[in-house]
Amino acid sequence: MAQGIDYLLKQGDCVIRKTANILFYVIAAFYIFMMIDLFFRFNYMFDTDRIVSRSYNLIPFKTIWGYASRNNHVSFADINILGNIVVFIPYGIYLGVIKKRKGFMISFVIVAATSLFIEITQFIFGLGACDIDDVILNTIGGIIGIIGYKLLRRVLKEESRTKTAITAISLIFGIPIIYLYFTTVFNHLRL
Repeated sequence: MAQGIDYLLKQGDCVIRKTANILFYVIAAFYIFMMIDLFFRFNYMFDTDRIVSRSYNLIPFKTIWGYASRNNHVSFADINILGNIVVFIPYGIYLGVIKKRKGFMISFVIVAATSLFIEITQFIFGLGACDIDDVILNTIGGIIGIIGYKLLRRVLKEESRTKTAITAISLIFGIPIIYLYFTTVFNHLRL
């Protein structure tokens, strides 16, 4: 009898872990889709009526200091700065889970290179300003995510528990973000 109960508990635990694993990759895929849409706006890129405009800033902190010196209330600048950090936090976390054997420096380089790639691609296709400050802010967000993953991994001690916790946290934060995304940001793709 005890062996039967133990067997059922193990099977239930296996189902929970498999479900959490599937949910993790579904959430990560949505995050990647959302990032691609936010950064590249493909419908805008191929719009024949759009005016291509390219600008760049290669002076570190120029845009950030310019935003900071303008005013003391919450503005587009504050949202832009915070948004560039926040959007890359999940990237650092998911990178930690997917590349769990990579050291901090390798993860840091991957985050910085991804951000640099995005900025260069935006410049090439005329999808906004190419700004070194965006690379810095995105990289800060990625570092926060990497550190958050490492702290959670240290506390939970087991990779599967860490991945399950990240999946649960992603669902808690992800459901409202998905709702907001599809009701506001994603409206540009609706027919």
